[in-house]
Amino acid sequence: MSLNPRDIVVVDGVRTAMAKAKNGAFRNVRAENLSAAVMQALFTRNPNLDPSEVDDVIWGCVNQTLEQSMNIARNAAIMTGIPRTVPAQTVNRLCGSSMTALHIAAANIKAGMGDFYVIGGVEHMEHV
Repeated sequence: MSLNPRDIVVVDGVRTAMAKAKNGAFRNVRAENLSAAVMQALFTRNPNLDPSEVDDVIWGCVNQTLEQSMNIARNAAIMTGIPRTVPAQTVNRLCGSSMTALHIAAANIKAGMGDFYVIGGVEHMEHV
């Protein structure tokens, strides 16, 4: 298969384990730690990916309150070791927040506004 430079390619998909919301396995883990663990797993599983080459971190989050506020995408990216020179944004489109993150990254790639985006989302139900 021949790829065009502007073709959209998903390199990997990572998620946390699932647990019940109330008194669940993640009750003592903050949302930005969960997000950072997912981001770190992406780079651990794909050692040829260079965090300094990320064009933007785009993270979906509906309830941007408490620990999920203050641009959780940025906080998780910094915790992951992605350089502070890489921008990060948190988007809210209710249940479609993470999908919107994907759409923003795909549109930017198609428009020639970047090549490498880290996208995903978080919703820590026990903490909001």
